[in-house]
Amino acid sequence: MAHWSPSLHLGYIVFWNIICPCVAFPTGAPASACENMMPVHMGVQPQPSPAPYEIQIDASSFVNRQPINVQIVGPGYRGLLLEARTFGSTAALGTWQNPANNTKFLQCSGNPKGAITHSNTELKTSLTTYTWLPPTSGCPAIITFMATVAQSREIYWLGVQSKVIWRESKATCGAEKFTWTVTVVTMMSFHLI
Repeated sequence: MAHWSPSLHLGYIVFWNIICPCVAFPTGAPASACENMMPVHMGVQPQPSPAPYEIQIDASSFVNRQPINVQIVGPGYRGLLLEARTFGSTAALGTWQNPANNTKFLQCSGNPKGAITHSNTELKTSLTTYTWLPPTSGCPAIITFMATVAQSREIYWLGVQSKVIWRESKATCGAEKFTWTVTVVTMMSFHLI
């Protein structure tokens, strides 16, 4: 029977971590995925077909301190990364509240509750609800929810997106007063990118 010394065992672990870096994250997306929302699944690319998922939200506009419920509707899924963003930015906005079962917070953009990710590979369904609060300051005119949704390590969709929601004129979290000019300029900038 071979005898494994602690230094030999450590060397073996280091060797395989260098040769075979992370192949999946069954306990949630890493912070390095926050900006591009791309899973670090070695040798696996996102599905080229349209996603069988839709992000549904229970509001058409937002105002600070009013929660918005978000659901990923479609077949069961095991992994996800979910953020609120504005057009042309990769910064995660607002904060998520009380993660649903089998999910947890992920610190993105310096925000400890800036994103939601899976905490295990247990099946999540369309009944799972995620609750989001808009930022308390610096609200953009427009927000959309973006997700990467994985049915398995090998099958995932990147860039699943909700409809756009607008900042209400009575919101006190805006960097500037809400105007149609700001909205039009923001939309035009998005289309030019």
